[in-house]
Amino acid sequence: MIKWIKRLFQKKSSLKIMLETWPFPAPKEVEFPKPVVKKPQLKKATTRKEKTMPLKKSTSAKAFKENIKTEVKAGKPVKQAVAIAYSEKREAAKKGKKK
Repeated sequence: MIKWIKRLFQKKSSLKIMLETWPFPAPKEVEFPKPVVKKPQLKKATTRKEKTMPLKKSTSAKAFKENIKTEVKAGKPVKQAVAIAYSEKREAAKKGKKK
């Protein structure tokens, strides 16, 4: 019985027929609620160009440690912060060789 009622409510036309054939007086128009569709929220992709705290471009150990601290404070995992610091150190070493 419940499955039958659910099926009737899924189709608007069958519900109108049921209301018309029902022995009790029914309203002329039945308003159906509009389905709410939630859009998935997209996370903003953070790129190296968008960073707000500039990292130090140096090959020294002190600058390396400070870069790690800066990235960890920004909310990144420690492993990722270390990888970014190594990347900055590598870029600084490349630029040093060219000069």
